Amino acid sequence: MDLNLIYEFGLAAVYFTVIMLGVYFYTSNRQGDEYLYLRIGLAVKVFGGISFGLIYMFYYGYGDTFTYFESAKILGGILLDTPIYGLKLIFNLTDYVRAEDYLYNHFLVNYYRGNDTFAVIKIAGFLSAIAGGGFFSTTILFSCFAFFGQWKLYSVFIYRYPKQKLALAIAHFLIPSVVFWGAGIMKDSLVLGFLGIAIYCFDLLFFRGSKSVKYFISLAISVYFIYTIKSYVLLALVPATLFWLFFSYNKKIKSSVLRVVIFPVILLIVSFTSIFSYFAFQSIDERFTTDKLFNQAVTYQTNHYSEVDKEGTRSGYTLGDFDRTFGGLIEQIIPSLVVTFFRPFPWEIKNVVMALSSLESLVLTFFTLYVVFKLRIGSLIRYFSNDSFLIMSLVFTLIFAFIVGFSSYNFGALARYKIPCLPFYFSVLILLVSDYKEWSNKKSYQKPSLKFRGAPQRF
Repeated sequence: MDLNLIYEFGLAAVYFTVIMLGVYFYTSNRQGDEYLYLRIGLAVKVFGGISFGLIYMFYYGYGDTFTYFESAKILGGILLDTPIYGLKLIFNLTDYVRAEDYLYNHFLVNYYRGNDTFAVIKIAGFLSAIAGGGFFSTTILFSCFAFFGQWKLYSVFIYRYPKQKLALAIAHFLIPSVVFWGAGIMKDSLVLGFLGIAIYCFDLLFFRGSKSVKYFISLAISVYFIYTIKSYVLLALVPATLFWLFFSYNKKIKSSVLRVVIFPVILLIVSFTSIFSYFAFQSIDERFTTDKLFNQAVTYQTNHYSEVDKEGTRSGYTLGDFDRTFGGLIEQIIPSLVVTFFRPFPWEIKNVVMALSSLESLVLTFFTLYVVFKLRIGSLIRYFSNDSFLIMSLVFTLIFAFIVGFSSYNFGALARYKIPCLPFYFSVLILLVSDYKEWSNKKSYQKPSLKFRGAPQRF
């Protein structure tokens, strides 16, 4: 990509300065440590976006991020040349014949024909126009949008757990893979932003009593773009929000005995509703049919993994052979979760990217083991039964981690695909440890009791 680096870096510096000054003035008169974390988190996020662009420019030399950006510029050219046709393209009211003329010998026409990639191009085109047509300034705006969604998700967490603002800020703003992979001109940055906005709006509408139309519209737009760009995210998000809703209503029952009786009924209802939602997705989009999912997994395994160390497969992994049945799918749950959260293992490292991913996975492994052995399984169940929001976070994390672990078959791709679930998982671990310490401190100052105090009830 031919870039005037002096112009690029100068324009990026101007945008970064303006954005950070705007955030500073926005937060300077606001009380709360979270606004300090906002400034730090945004600066780190933008740094991650610039690093992402530089590494792809000078280390890889190519990548989808450049294709999205150049395609966005071409779309802008179409809009300037023939505005009516350009608008028809944007709103999917015409075919791509003219677009093929513009893309001839430049970029794959499939970037325009694919709804997911074209959605990224349309957003990139809009942000590129705001950013003065610069690659790095556009990257900064992508980073800011991703961070805006992360900030909204963080605000949902600290609304419920105000004592853990710092720890949750680390989980949401400082995970290296999320900072890096979720900051460039890529699908992942947009999904990260829309996911946070969707959960924030859902929380306001269904749990905080807001009736504002703007939140309904924002929720609908976010869900639409998530479905368009990475539809499989909804396979995890829909069941998770259903668990959140049903179990929050279960917590409103004052009688503990009645809650225990109703708990399995609620669990069955949510489980059947989640299964029904999956079949509903199948009827809407054939990509969700069981055969399609199995075929995709087999294709990815074939393309990304080889026992022979050759170019294109050095970062590949395998989960082994599996039966293409529902039982075979169930058997892949644990291996898929392990590969998402805890691999690559140190002995699987074959390049720098895998080394960094392995280090992060190693930290997550030790943190997970610490929580499990510290709290024990019985205590973990009691904690989750008292907090519907933690249930939602865990359900989303596990389903999403299974989907990407089962379907990626490449550590490089997996490092990017799994970032939406990492803030949830780290947050769950942090909150479990903090609640355990709080309960232990209270217990040390009170007479021993045979009754488990449990985590505070939250909705």
